[in-house]
Amino acid sequence: MEFKDFSLFVKHTKIGKPFAEALESGKVFGTQCRRCGRIFFPPRPECPDCLEENMTYVEIPTQGRLLTYTAIFVPPAHYGVSPPKMPFARVTQVPCPVGVVEVEGGLRVTGWIPDVDLKALKVGDPFEVQARTLKNGQVTIVLSPV
Repeated sequence: MEFKDFSLFVKHTKIGKPFAEALESGKVFGTQCRRCGRIFFPPRPECPDCLEENMTYVEIPTQGRLLTYTAIFVPPAHYGVSPPKMPFARVTQVPCPVGVVEVEGGLRVTGWIPDVDLKALKVGDPFEVQARTLKNGQVTIVLSPV
């Protein structure tokens, strides 16, 4: 998979291809510093604590709790949410929930929360972090209630 197919459209990055390939296979990876052992998400090319550049990819935990959420009204095109019929007409815009889930080790993962009513979301609810390939072939991180 080319990194351009990952939903964030980042074309040039030191961590892009392995991260996107892991997502395509259904896994969510972070990076771990080989010197101090600290794990990072999103993946980083170097450790900000000890300045080590020798990082390794590790699968991160996927079970956690919803830390916070919000709604966006102009979601990225790759979410596959129908655009409003009249741009910026409030009555045609549908809220698109996004959130942050804190998993084991204190890692925080941001993602899209599809197919969930915004009113049903509660901070502290159990959630799962998932890598998902969307209908258009792009890969993104989805947060799902457990």
